Amino acid sequence: MVYISSKGKINLPNYKGGTTIDKSIMYQYVISPSCNIIVEYFPKSLAPNLITAIGLFCNFLGLFSVFYFIGFNENVGGNKPTLEDDSSVRWVYLFAGMMIFIYMMMDNIDGKQARRTKTSSPLGELFDHGCDSLCTGLLPLIVGISMGIRSWEILIAFMAATIPFYLAHWEEYFTHHLVLGALNGPTEAECMAILFCFLTGIFGQWIWFIKIDFSIFTFNYIQYTGQLNEIIFFAMAIISFVTAFQNILTSTKKAIDMKISLFTAYSQPLPFIIFFCSEFIWLKLSPSLFKTFPIIHILSLTFIFSYVVCRCIVQRICQEDFRLFYKPLIFLIGCVLNTAVKVYFNIEILDEQVSVLLLFAISLGFMFHFTYSIIQEMCLVLKINAFTIPSPIKKLN
Repeated sequence: MVYISSKGKINLPNYKGGTTIDKSIMYQYVISPSCNIIVEYFPKSLAPNLITAIGLFCNFLGLFSVFYFIGFNENVGGNKPTLEDDSSVRWVYLFAGMMIFIYMMMDNIDGKQARRTKTSSPLGELFDHGCDSLCTGLLPLIVGISMGIRSWEILIAFMAATIPFYLAHWEEYFTHHLVLGALNGPTEAECMAILFCFLTGIFGQWIWFIKIDFSIFTFNYIQYTGQLNEIIFFAMAIISFVTAFQNILTSTKKAIDMKISLFTAYSQPLPFIIFFCSEFIWLKLSPSLFKTFPIIHILSLTFIFSYVVCRCIVQRICQEDFRLFYKPLIFLIGCVLNTAVKVYFNIEILDEQVSVLLLFAISLGFMFHFTYSIIQEMCLVLKINAFTIPSPIKKLN
């Protein structure tokens, strides 16, 4: 399978690079200045993409640690730590927070290393955003497990995070600028995730189960009682929806300015809409299935989401038309239909648990194939190396 068309291969070398405008206060005054200092200690022989890959690996390592030693809240018991006494595994929370911190710093250092070594490329931009799209699923899992959030609440947080992430890249297709607001996911959300993990490591998971009562005066008197961890996660979900609404407004305005029909503009997020609605329907049809394999389920969705986002980025970089459907969605829709047939007609075509495991294997396979193939294609067209920096050729005397 070829991921770059003949037209795209002609356009790719002429790509000038997208502009990321990060208005975050934390980024401008803390993270970026720190990374400017740290990057000077990195050898110039270290490829920027390798720095990005190390950061992604740290997040996978953090997820493995919290899942293996802590587990989901509904699975607490047996050999798992209890909420009353998790002192023996608090190092896991601190370790997970440190892994997110390393990822955040690497995610900022890679671009600075690319400019420092003059190796900036479209592949580096794709690789950076691709790793970020994977972390859209990894971070809610790491932080959610650390804070004792139930699996379905983690799923909601993940799905909420995918909306502004995808729409931000949809917006970039029109504006050629990736604009991150004063409060954004790549910076503030990561800082909050690190803070939550460290607080859990210091005080224990029990602090997130504190009951909070508050009242809202509107037309009627509304009273709400909830756990601190649930309130925080739902607040972050609301922020994601607000950010997504801003992306839609900006993209709509830009499409009108460029005299692109709104039908064409709004049809471009169709793959994501299919992805989002399919998952919602699947969860509605069989919520117990998700609770059986929560981490496998969320990781499968993460791989599919990342695949769709990366394909969209490739089309933007190569100036190709947006595609309205991608093959991994076929298998997600197939799983939904398999469950629907069982629920409404009592016919089991394929065991539901097997379908989840198959979806995981297939989505992972698609992601691996895309990653390998697109790196090979871009390196061939651009005549660059992905994970090494060629040694400078010494001039002959």
